[in-house]
Amino acid sequence: MVSEPVQEPAAEAGPPTLAAGLRIVRERGPMTRQVKDAVLREGGVQAWEDLLASLSPACRERFRGPVGYFEWVDSGLALELHAAWALRRGADFMAQRGEDAAREILGGAHRWMLRLATPGLLVHAFPKLYAFYYAGGLASVEAVEPQDADLSLRAWGYPEAWFRDAVPAWLKVALECTGTRGVAVAYEAPEPGGCLHRYGVRWQG
Repeated sequence: MVSEPVQEPAAEAGPPTLAAGLRIVRERGPMTRQVKDAVLREGGVQAWEDLLASLSPACRERFRGPVGYFEWVDSGLALELHAAWALRRGADFMAQRGEDAAREILGGAHRWMLRLATPGLLVHAFPKLYAFYYAGGLASVEAVEPQDADLSLRAWGYPEAWFRDAVPAWLKVALECTGTRGVAVAYEAPEPGGCLHRYGVRWQG
């Protein structure tokens, strides 16, 4: 049975005072490829076809064929795909998305980092990794100590749960992929009307 198209997810509204350059407008292929991989893994080809059927015509057309690793995807279409899968996946979807993204990135074009990575190196690479996979927003390293770091992300245009759940999950799994133990990530939401997201990262070594 073909279900009705899902509504595009409610992205973070963003006050008009926020700089346009801080709005996330595109994401690379791996961020959406992970959804297809998860659907096929859990339900097979029919589950993927059912998911496509629930999308708007434009979104369905965009994801019916393969998406290249380095290909840019419009964030509106990417968010619609993620929302459709979230309806089937449940409340833990955003955290799972972040975990899958970390494994996709560090197992793909940036797998070389795992051969060299220490927690400090990976933390310092966060702004460049973010800028490679997302267009819009600004990631920064505020401070790094032997077993902790403070990071920030100035961005808007994605659901609050993405900043709160997906990004911390990505940071945690990415550090664990280097063999780091005891990783914990604390999230601090922006002040009302702002878009400065803060992440306190701690690890044991």
